[in-house]
Amino acid sequence: MRVQEILSQEDIERIHETSMKVLTNVGVEFPSEDALSVFRRHGVQTDGPRVYLTEDQLWKALETAPAQFTLHARNPERSVTIGKDGPAFAPGYGAPFLVDAEGHKRAPTADDCHALAKLAHALPNQDVSGHLLVEPGDVSAETAHLHMLYPHMIHSDKPFIGSVDSELGVRHTMEMMHILFGDDLRDRAVTMGVISSLTPLSYSPPMVNAIMRYAQEHQVLLMANLAMAGSTAPITLAGLLATQNAELLAGIVLVQLVSPGTPVIYGTTSTNIDMRNGALAIGSPELAQVTAAHMQLVRFYGLPSRGSGALTDANYPNAQAGLESMMGMLTAVNSGADFVLHAAGILSSYLAFSYEKFVLDDEICGRVRRFHRPLIVDDDTLAYDTIARVGPGGNFLVEDQTIERCRTEFWRPAVSDRTGLDEWEQAGRPDVVARATERWQDLVAAHEDPPLDRITARQLKAFVEMEAR
Repeated sequence: MRVQEILSQEDIERIHETSMKVLTNVGVEFPSEDALSVFRRHGVQTDGPRVYLTEDQLWKALETAPAQFTLHARNPERSVTIGKDGPAFAPGYGAPFLVDAEGHKRAPTADDCHALAKLAHALPNQDVSGHLLVEPGDVSAETAHLHMLYPHMIHSDKPFIGSVDSELGVRHTMEMMHILFGDDLRDRAVTMGVISSLTPLSYSPPMVNAIMRYAQEHQVLLMANLAMAGSTAPITLAGLLATQNAELLAGIVLVQLVSPGTPVIYGTTSTNIDMRNGALAIGSPELAQVTAAHMQLVRFYGLPSRGSGALTDANYPNAQAGLESMMGMLTAVNSGADFVLHAAGILSSYLAFSYEKFVLDDEICGRVRRFHRPLIVDDDTLAYDTIARVGPGGNFLVEDQTIERCRTEFWRPAVSDRTGLDEWEQAGRPDVVARATERWQDLVAAHEDPPLDRITARQLKAFVEMEAR
């Protein structure tokens, strides 16, 4: 069910035409001789690090990008098809700090990476366990990626996201991926790299390296950016869309030139800055507008789409966080996003992560999924016989249909309070953050690692211990 489209067909075509002018006349920079050689071998014009694409070259490359694909988990029942049957959700990504239940900021640790991976495995609406939920500050920066990858491989059998931030991180991801899944993965995507372009109109060397290596291994590349209207992009949202469209399409073309058929997800997390202070605004209605417009553009190109979900500028999981996060999530899903990164946990304009918000946002994901579940209208659900039997002034509570469906018909919250005012007061007026704290602590305490072959488990552990020295 898609209910939100804010661009006309003419709008989409004009944005595309402007993006093509940028690609043809302005170009996008790829500071990598390996990448530039790929472009040149396919007849693409280059000048120094700058690449210029024609419309024919763009469409020819996009022909090989799949409209849908499966992201395989080590437990086949956890595998996720992207581009079909609604969005897949993955938690927040890249937060340098944690905010605890009392509102205190602290540096994350490697232990947090393990606890959050367990929580990602347990929460029912997170389809992909993630990777860089937080950045551990108590380990070497050069090998921190190992302390983020390993927990998602051993504590969860959901799909996971790989490292892209350094050449070493990419290499370790590929090596650990093969330990976990075997050598022949040409036709089997088991992880993804989150590629962020360097707005405006360029890519950093680490991102280009990651594009090349993931594509060579035929693993998923999630291409996205954080363009900031009024700062790193034009202040107008149409200008932002045209700019980011050009730079991201150029990256997608590179993926397909390196390895035709490699799965790509075309995403955005772009928004505006607050013109009063220059601060990034991810809880803004403008981010929702960019998301909705971007989903229409992605459909124009026939690619799987990524939106950003439960985003907020709030520094604590309060009412502001709730209203901004629900707006972002509902917009992404209503606009047809196939994959939602940052579906849970983010605070403070990407700067912080929260265990409590992780739990609360997972409940938002559940609410949105229930809203998008089809409303079935048939003889059984219309319930005429039951209506006729009960008649005027009756009660449906003890009817067979009610008894049969009472545990399955409605969505039930795990954290939200429905007990009523009197019972809430008698319980000491607990707030939703306190209930979220209790839930995440219970889930982590009850965690049991899913089964993993002993030899594989030993190999993974030995690899991490050796490489992290």
